[in-house]
Amino acid sequence: MPDYIQDPNDSKKQIPGPLTDQNFDRAYAVDQYSMSKAPHYVVIGSLDGNVGFFLGSSASFASAEVNTSVHKNIVTASSNYTDFGAPAAGTTLNINPHAWSGSSGDVVTFVYKGGLDGHGRP
Repeated sequence: MPDYIQDPNDSKKQIPGPLTDQNFDRAYAVDQYSMSKAPHYVVIGSLDGNVGFFLGSSASFASAEVNTSVHKNIVTASSNYTDFGAPAAGTTLNINPHAWSGSSGDVVTFVYKGGLDGHGRP
């Protein structure tokens, strides 16, 4: 909820202040195999093949992760990902994965709803 400010037309009234960044949904192109906060939903941009999502908990991701001096906090083994096939570009998946796996040219966007309660605003 935005703060209230003085009404410029009437000094005895208040009006809602400007909306903050939390009032709007945020979309991020998350790197493959990398642990991320679980989004509210996922949007498929473009795919060269099948896409898989890590639907386990962050603790199970940590136990399966590969820790080398080059790669940290990633899980690349396909057995850790649930195969979702090849959804069409623009498809919205109402899932909450922590990571995704696909081809190098794939574009998958994690979307987080705005609002302090995480339910977005009209």
